[in-house]
Amino acid sequence: MQLAVWTYEGPPHVGAMRVATAMEGMHYVLHAPQGDTYADLLFTMIERRGKRPPVTYTTFQARDLGKDTAQLFQDAARDAVERFAPQAIMVGASCTAELIQDDPAGLAETMGLPCPVIPLELPSYQRKENWGAAETFYQVVRHLADKDIRPRGGARPLVNILGPCALGFRHRDDLVEVRKILDALGIEVNLVAPLGASPDQIGQIGAADFNIVLYPEIGDEAARWLERTFRQPAVRTVPIGVGATRDFIRAVQVARKDAGFNV
Repeated sequence: MQLAVWTYEGPPHVGAMRVATAMEGMHYVLHAPQGDTYADLLFTMIERRGKRPPVTYTTFQARDLGKDTAQLFQDAARDAVERFAPQAIMVGASCTAELIQDDPAGLAETMGLPCPVIPLELPSYQRKENWGAAETFYQVVRHLADKDIRPRGGARPLVNILGPCALGFRHRDDLVEVRKILDALGIEVNLVAPLGASPDQIGQIGAADFNIVLYPEIGDEAARWLERTFRQPAVRTVPIGVGATRDFIRAVQVARKDAGFNV
């Protein structure tokens, strides 16, 4: 078990919630019993966000197990789409709800909802929070990226910064410093994801010339898919400390050259 911010890692649906909370225009419909909604506290008390995460729970109780809990999930999904009008929704189950095997992903795909549905299969009893965040971000990118978009070929290279997330330790401060380095190198940022990105913006992820995997525990799986699909090189050197920052700058310049730009 690893530390995640000031708490130990939770189950993978908490990682999915971190991705949903980091993004704009995304909503997470979580099939979960009453009692599994504790994860809200991570964002309102530890991260001190001014609003609760964009998550709708089915919150079924023990007495509901004799009824059709699948119908409860479908009603919650429809209500969430009507109320929040998200650009896309993610659907999944908490560790407890996983035991009743309602298959939220399959249920949502048959509902004909008016926005993209991203199904999450997160094995709660084999994996933990960081894996859940990485898998969720990968699924978001895989489902929403427009495969017809390619780099624009401008005068300055474009880059995606992958991995910053909600409930991340100083992720916002890290981004400020990394943006300063890239600006000094004459590199533009196409997209930071998942932090601050919307589903529509994720669709434009293929416009970048290469990717910077700032937090490999969250962004590396998506970066590998982007390497295969869009042929985008990835910089995986994390600039922590003076020596690593020099290595990071060298790696960025190599990726820039590989993308066809002069160094």
